[in-house]
Amino acid sequence: MAAELLPDELCNDIEPLLPPPPPPSPKGGRPPVDNRAALRGITFVSKTGIPWQMLPKEVFGVSGSSCWRRFSQWTQADIWSEVHRRLLNRLGKLGGVDLPHVVVDSQSVRAIKGARTRRNPVDRSKPGCKRHVLIDADGVPLVLHTTAANVPDQRPVEQMLEAMPAVQVPRGRPKRKPDAIIGDRAHGTRELIAVMTVLGIVSFLAPRAEKTHGSSRGTLQVVVERTLACLSQFRRLRICYERTGTRFQAFHDLAACLLVCNRLKRYRLTF
Repeated sequence: MAAELLPDELCNDIEPLLPPPPPPSPKGGRPPVDNRAALRGITFVSKTGIPWQMLPKEVFGVSGSSCWRRFSQWTQADIWSEVHRRLLNRLGKLGGVDLPHVVVDSQSVRAIKGARTRRNPVDRSKPGCKRHVLIDADGVPLVLHTTAANVPDQRPVEQMLEAMPAVQVPRGRPKRKPDAIIGDRAHGTRELIAVMTVLGIVSFLAPRAEKTHGSSRGTLQVVVERTLACLSQFRRLRICYERTGTRFQAFHDLAACLLVCNRLKRYRLTF
């Protein structure tokens, strides 16, 4: 079970970025925990949502405390976003990233505690967070961003476009800026549409002045909902338990890495 949790693509991309293990102490002591075993434990916690101390050591060969320490160290070193960028490049070289159009959306998340927890205006002022997603036209997560629940949907869009990694395509230079962006009326403010025009991105953001019904995303509505449903399969992301916002963001980056790994596996089987 432990081996199935960890895709080979994730291991191959993350191992060169990890710091070397410390040398053994001349006084003896336990050897350092294997990085691959710690990564399996972190992935299991992300998918099941169990507390760190409940991680079965007899299955993974590493304790939950050791996995938590490695997760904190790798989060401080910004390992997850770099791995996500490498996986996107690998998928883009195979033609698996559809960048001419990107879709933006957001989803509210209940929270128990955390630095990015505020009163949710759409959930009776209960504590909550919000995840913002930027995906391609096929549902591949390009950028995941977490904020407090009371942050307007359109506010982090420009920041997410700036954080969008340059993705290698089968031919030509890496592509970093999309040709067009699609979103519902929660993102269609005049200010954001004007910013898209300045950036040279065609805006298909539904203006708030329109009174028509629907999400204005057409068939891409299914793609967005599918990606959000895939993120909800990671139980650690359903409710925010993290004391710091950086760790909650790191769990989202890890989930994006695993989703891209699944897409790589399916893409290779198909082609």
